[in-house]
Amino acid sequence: MILLTLVVAAAALWWSSSSRQRMHPVVLVPGYASNELDARLTELYRPGCGARKGKKAGWFRLFLNYTALHDDPAGVRCFADQMSTVYDAASDDYHNVPGVETRVPFFGSTQGFRHPDPDRRSFSYMDKLLEKLEAAGYRDGETMFGAPYDFRYAVAPAGRPSSAGTAFFASLKGLVERASQLNGDRPAIIVTHSYGGTLAHQFLIRQPLAWRRRFVRHFIPVAAPWGGLVLGMQALISGNNLGLPFVDPGALRKEYRSLQSSLWPLPSAKVFGAAQPLVSTRRRNYSAGDMVGFLGDIGFGEGVGPYVSRVLPLFKELPAAPRVPVTCVVGVGVATPERMVYPADDFEGTPGVVVGDGDGLVNLASLVAVEPEWRRRGPYFRMVKVANVNHTAILVDDRALGIVIREIRRAN
Repeated sequence: MILLTLVVAAAALWWSSSSRQRMHPVVLVPGYASNELDARLTELYRPGCGARKGKKAGWFRLFLNYTALHDDPAGVRCFADQMSTVYDAASDDYHNVPGVETRVPFFGSTQGFRHPDPDRRSFSYMDKLLEKLEAAGYRDGETMFGAPYDFRYAVAPAGRPSSAGTAFFASLKGLVERASQLNGDRPAIIVTHSYGGTLAHQFLIRQPLAWRRRFVRHFIPVAAPWGGLVLGMQALISGNNLGLPFVDPGALRKEYRSLQSSLWPLPSAKVFGAAQPLVSTRRRNYSAGDMVGFLGDIGFGEGVGPYVSRVLPLFKELPAAPRVPVTCVVGVGVATPERMVYPADDFEGTPGVVVGDGDGLVNLASLVAVEPEWRRRGPYFRMVKVANVNHTAILVDDRALGIVIREIRRAN
């Protein structure tokens, strides 16, 4: 009986090992503000908030530190100051504020976005997806890899500098190649959420087609905002509190506007139409074709230059097909703002909201914008809609996760 038990255990171990050896590796790119970000203050830092005591000596967790922000209202001002970036017109690039150095820990591992705030281990963006992958036999650092990034930054059109974005793409390329090498040279399956999907798409279309065919088995973007979102305009008006309910979005408005990535969610005229009103005051309507006027009128004139030169060229047309197998997974059937109507001549007061279909954050037109062209271009395309699930809940919804796991198994 003991011998039989040992034989069965050995067979199970061999089967598990053999199964993992046949797997295509998975590389995960999280959504916006979904991974840890560390900072270090140097002697060049001149805070306008009263810097946190004892933090100048070394690295500390800048995002996410829920406990520090919740317990110290003054900490919100320092957080906003240290999270901000600066657009330098002379170099045509974005940088940290002077005296603030940042890093993204745990690149290559899923650890950085399994628990972006270690003090609140129940607060996890992607933990359930990771558990499903582990149940399917995937192991962190062996067959499953994470690609966290500095979500304050983005990439620029070809020919324009983007130091942070370029560095991330170089690291992501190396990670995909290493994941393949560690797994019998099998191409990788790239799974993304939200903003991570638009970043990963830009990464893919900038690689030679031969590289994509060699190293990418399947691309699975979940809830990607291909054509922006109406709430992207609202966030620039009111600020973005990063989902922290005790933080006034207005306290982070200046910080949010300073970020390169804050301009990426603005609606695309190709998806929303050039004349359809998306934000209105008594004085004027603003459409996706009138972003320059919108940015000026909300008092963000400094954003016009970067938008015109660094964002509009990327999203003026529909996103190009990546020419690899793709399965898009999106939530639908959730009331999603499609027009904000302010009661006065300016942007003060609480706007009325006209809702339509989508996932509560991203409008349906944006979620499905790539379907006709990508289906036509192939080589394989599926658009899977999950009813009544919102933008973040899609990462914990059993139906949606079942689709993702099924597509991964199909690729294997």
